Amino acid sequence: MARTVFSLLLSAAVLSSGAFAAGAEGFPPPHRLPALKEWPDLMTLNDGSRVSSPADWEKRREEILELYRHYVYGTLPEDEISVSSAIKDTAWENTRKMTISVARGEISASFSVLITLPRGNAPEKGFPCYIEYGFLWGGAAPSPSPNCLAAAERGYAGITYIPTDVAGDNSLHLGMFYTLYPFEPTNAEFPGVLAIWGWGVSRIIDALEGGAGRQMNIDASCCIAAGVSRYGKSVLVAGAYDPRIRVTVPSCSGAGGAAVFRGDNHGKKYDLSSLGGPESWENESINEPLANLQGGEGYWFCKNFTLIPSQKCIPVEQYMLCALCAGENRHLIVVTGVMSEGWNNTEGQCLAWLASRQVWDLWGQRENSAMIVHLDGHAILPSDLEAILDHCDVKLFGADPAGTVSGLKNMGAEVFLICNRDRLDEAFGPFLAD
Repeated sequence: MARTVFSLLLSAAVLSSGAFAAGAEGFPPPHRLPALKEWPDLMTLNDGSRVSSPADWEKRREEILELYRHYVYGTLPEDEISVSSAIKDTAWENTRKMTISVARGEISASFSVLITLPRGNAPEKGFPCYIEYGFLWGGAAPSPSPNCLAAAERGYAGITYIPTDVAGDNSLHLGMFYTLYPFEPTNAEFPGVLAIWGWGVSRIIDALEGGAGRQMNIDASCCIAAGVSRYGKSVLVAGAYDPRIRVTVPSCSGAGGAAVFRGDNHGKKYDLSSLGGPESWENESINEPLANLQGGEGYWFCKNFTLIPSQKCIPVEQYMLCALCAGENRHLIVVTGVMSEGWNNTEGQCLAWLASRQVWDLWGQRENSAMIVHLDGHAILPSDLEAILDHCDVKLFGADPAGTVSGLKNMGAEVFLICNRDRLDEAFGPFLAD
């Protein structure tokens, strides 16, 4: 993908003295962003040089991250805070409630997560942990998620995180984050809810690093973070913003998550027989339009995003967001269905995942990035979790792949890249050669 003229319009961001790092100076106003003739270039620095090493990538990573902060998800606060935690038993077996308190000056606020611990002795460094965003419907009380319980059975501490305790899933700006950082309507980079939910994941890691991990024999340096749907969008932002997340698992995340903004698979037909489905299945659902993201869902993003005129004017593309989760010994596992996911553009997610793998190539760790596609289900299915944890057992802890439950099969989006290779968008072209 060729370099665009947009990079020539950017200058270095200037930090403000407040809680938020403002990068407005040198960035065109969102409503004046140029329509790009080519897709944004992941591997070219703003000075025109190509990324060819991990050191180059660190520079490019900061350039891309500044664009996402300014134009898409917003800028998270960078002022000094203190994070503490309190742990108590619950009625669920081997499950603790950890209340995380965040203090900013004289203001403090808290939220809680449920941590289900594995049975038996912990490894020398402690249990790795699987953090999953949990949905809470109709005022029900939080309970450990089925996937977190299953992760605990596999030797991973399962942490159920209810993100709406941190920020409500609406435009009312309620939740513990807003107690610490009241909404600033004139700040066009004030973070949207997707970034704020990711901020909550970072505070969980802070609490584990600060002593809770030692207390419960959890290895804070080995965190997997996973989420589905809108939470899949958020977990990808979390992995992009916080490199401490070792394995990022966005599921069924669609537009604003792993799916490219510029692609469209509405009306396309696929052979799904390799997944046990029909030989010819048509996606009759439209993909989630930009108007939705900027309209009723606009609070997920920063204000600047809602003012961008069209997809072609967005200065980033979602293979860039996937690539921000890359790093030495970091991992990305994109999960999605097909038949229930027309809205979420499964082919567009595959394109973003595939194009981002060139960054893992800088470390010679291409297999650290995987994509699981299941036939049907807007979820991380039990079979998906099996494969995710098998991947982690092998890649993080050196387990024998032959001894895994899944055999690490269906980890490379084969349904698209092998079974439907002839009908993929032409944008796949540069990434299919190898």
